[in-house]
Amino acid sequence: MDLYEAHGKNVRITLLNGKVFQGKAYDYTSALDNEPDPESIAIDNTELYAPEIKSIELIED
Repeated sequence: MDLYEAHGKNVRITLLNGKVFQGKAYDYTSALDNEPDPESIAIDNTELYAPEIKSIELIED
């Protein structure tokens, strides 16, 4: 799943360092709008950047 597809959905995002964030994804920002940073999405007031993300899983409600 791409970051923009996760926007507004309940997801589990696993980072490359093993940390896991779970909840409703919001505030998707494309790389063009987030310069100089890469694209990102937020869960629980934490901004997660695409290069840090290992996987994104959809969680059924």
